Amino acid sequence: MKRTLAALILTTALATPLVAQETPLSGTVAEIFGTQIVLTTPEGRLLVTLPEGATVPTPGTRLDLTGTRTGDTFAAATLTAGPAADPAEAMLPAALRGLGLTDIRSRPDDDGETYFYARSGTGWLRAEARGARLLEVQADGAGLPPALIDAMLPAAVRAEPRLAEIARMTEIDLDDDGEISVEGFSAEGMRIEIEFSRNGTLREYDRELDDRRSLSDAAARDRLAALGYTDVGFIERGGRHVTALAINPFGDTVEVRLDDQGRVARERLWQN
Repeated sequence: MKRTLAALILTTALATPLVAQETPLSGTVAEIFGTQIVLTTPEGRLLVTLPEGATVPTPGTRLDLTGTRTGDTFAAATLTAGPAADPAEAMLPAALRGLGLTDIRSRPDDDGETYFYARSGTGWLRAEARGARLLEVQADGAGLPPALIDAMLPAAVRAEPRLAEIARMTEIDLDDDGEISVEGFSAEGMRIEIEFSRNGTLREYDRELDDRRSLSDAAARDRLAALGYTDVGFIERGGRHVTALAINPFGDTVEVRLDDQGRVARERLWQN
């Protein structure tokens, strides 16, 4: 009798469906596909199915959700919407939204591409886009945000073991033919550049000492301040020059270049 009762209890337990545990999720709406949205979160981008009857939020809206996550998808049970992002963030390509960027500036060129400059939590970003497609992104400071790296690099590239050697990724370039290149620095300060084919196959790998003679980021900012420049933004280091976005002593937003001695080598207006 006891054995029969135990078997009955076990059978009943196995037959009872398990209740899925609801988990919280927060992020910013990047794209909309009917009743599904792509949500940018600190851990990456997720495809979210909205609760039945929910009002579809606009891109840039901050959401707090509860629901069930399966891999890179999330079925929302509840939804709370916060304020939409500012208009400047709404203009950004989807991969750049929801990263908490501030001081956003943009400038179109004659080739139909747009350049974006913005401040992240760890430094400045410079991005190049054609329409909604992000072509290139660079970072100074601590490097590119992990969520942005996940959004731009396919899984096959992220799985490449050599990519783990890059402790601070500073650039991702997506070519028109589908090729992908990344640049950054190892923990020891070595410069690393890796190129991949469109399917994620490794094509080139280059690792070398950083022998640039140009001013460091900090030294360039100090020198520009001494020369009367203010609101210094993104700084790009070359071999012997640094180029920065800043406001000159006349109040103009300019792109200014310093040589390795800290002298102004070039200055030109930066038009919004």
